[in-house]
Amino acid sequence: MRHRKDRDQDMYDIEFNGRNGRSYGIIPVRRPSVPAPEPRVTETEIPGRDGALIETDGAYELIEIPIEFNFLRPPDQWMGVYHEAKKWLSGSGWLKLGDYQSDLYKVLYIRIADTERASRRLGKFTAEFVCDPYAYIADGQKEKAISEVEYNPYATSHPIYKIKGSGTATLTVNGKIMKATVSGEITIDTDRMIAYNASGAGQNTALSGDYEDLYLIEGDNTITVTSGFTVTVIPNWREL
Repeated sequence: MRHRKDRDQDMYDIEFNGRNGRSYGIIPVRRPSVPAPEPRVTETEIPGRDGALIETDGAYELIEIPIEFNFLRPPDQWMGVYHEAKKWLSGSGWLKLGDYQSDLYKVLYIRIADTERASRRLGKFTAEFVCDPYAYIADGQKEKAISEVEYNPYATSHPIYKIKGSGTATLTVNGKIMKATVSGEITIDTDRMIAYNASGAGQNTALSGDYEDLYLIEGDNTITVTSGFTVTVIPNWREL
């Protein structure tokens, strides 16, 4: 009889941009380890002084999540599976690990390393996911009413605001103001620091104010918008 641990490992999978590895015929060899984010630190040595002067801006370094995959295919199908896997594991997007369904990792790019044909049928390779240091809460990627996001139980987040209406809207977050000229709908993405309309056309010139002023701090927040406009928020909740 196989042990439960072995059966659980057989079921383990990862998801990238909405597709899982098994749909491509590749299987993670083991559960990956997620490194702890490290603060971005500058060390300056000063002559005559022991140690070093340490400076940090409060930001964190990127993290790398290496995942080893293998796949079993007849020799004539081996390269086809490998090429499809490489197409899937390219670009940026969201990574979800099989046993952390509530967390998402924002992948900036992926390196494919250590490719190996272990036998005529068995292939192995490692994908290194280079990610934003934060783990993002899956529920925080949904569009929500103001009342649902005014309390932020996580770290400071960089939300997306969607304002609907016509005219000049004043969006106030924690006493700080951004004005937006709205013609139907405008989206304000504070993480990417861009704004665009419903058709995707850039609207940065329609704004007056600083994107950083619209961040949601940890704990209580206040959000208001000019009467006659509606606003919804994708909070982008995250934690280290």
